[in-house]
Amino acid sequence: MTAAEKSMEQRIDQLHADGIVDLHFDMPMDLYEKRNRTSVLATDFLPELATGNISVLGAAVYIEDRYLPEMGLRVALDQISQLYTEAEESGRFAICKSYENILDARKARKIALVITMEGVEPLGTDRELLRKFYELGVRVIGLTHARRNAAGAGGLFSPSGSSRDGLTAFGRDVVRQCEALGVIVDLAHISPAGFEDILAITTKPPIVSHTNARKYYDIERNISDEQIKMIGERRGVIGVNAVLVSPKKEETTLDRYIDHIEHIKNLIGIDGVAIGFDFFEFIYRQWPESARKELAAKFTTPHFIPDLSNHSHARNLTQRLIERGFSDMEIEKILRGNWMRIFREIL
Repeated sequence: MTAAEKSMEQRIDQLHADGIVDLHFDMPMDLYEKRNRTSVLATDFLPELATGNISVLGAAVYIEDRYLPEMGLRVALDQISQLYTEAEESGRFAICKSYENILDARKARKIALVITMEGVEPLGTDRELLRKFYELGVRVIGLTHARRNAAGAGGLFSPSGSSRDGLTAFGRDVVRQCEALGVIVDLAHISPAGFEDILAITTKPPIVSHTNARKYYDIERNISDEQIKMIGERRGVIGVNAVLVSPKKEETTLDRYIDHIEHIKNLIGIDGVAIGFDFFEFIYRQWPESARKELAAKFTTPHFIPDLSNHSHARNLTQRLIERGFSDMEIEKILRGNWMRIFREIL
């Protein structure tokens, strides 16, 4: 290793010393599918998380179409149950319900898990279930995925055509109750009309846990410059997604991922951009070809960044941020500081 390479490694070590916050990871659904095994967290996830210095992870409860509507609530509860069982068994994770819990987990050198919900299908139309999920530890809720549910409709994976109806009365009630309980409202996946409705109802800093700039991937599931500015005006934070970086495979690169970060920074400042990797390749590779074709037909064909496809690659991102001229202060805010501010203010 040359002196320059050693210096770079030491700088990355220093920047990673307090860990990285990734606010969106579809881990609970995988734990549920592997519920007949034990030690899945320790075996399948911990090595990559430890290598990447991940300190806080948004563990997203998501219900696949095949379980809806009858089994939505049951599968969501089972996902959370598996998360608790696996976290307790491993001893290396802690499910956190408050900012103080997160700090305590980090002092104990454990990975803090913040339970999130991607789509409120588990609630059905029963608003009272939200409090139950809150008691179980859910602290971030996005109302929809791409499909429509009782709260509203998601943004389409196309440049236009999303529903113009905005949130339903039930959706507005859910948002109000989230604010009252201290649950972070996540605008990821919501349609443009629903996006505006949420901002009109809420008073706390809004977040988008995982998305990309429409400048580089122009679909309504992603976020426009106007929407980015709306989040910035409210002191919110946008997590950049590693899956929808470009519609073209050849442009799906680490540098293009950083282009998204840089674009958001240029529009609203460094305090408004963070990480929501949404690493999905490990699930995609488990699917049969028929399921991959179904995903492509319903949404899009995902393209994965070769050197940023799982948490062990986080150091590649930090190195490239350094090489692109980001300061240590800016990198620290991207990697954890901005999400930690949101946790401190809302949880």
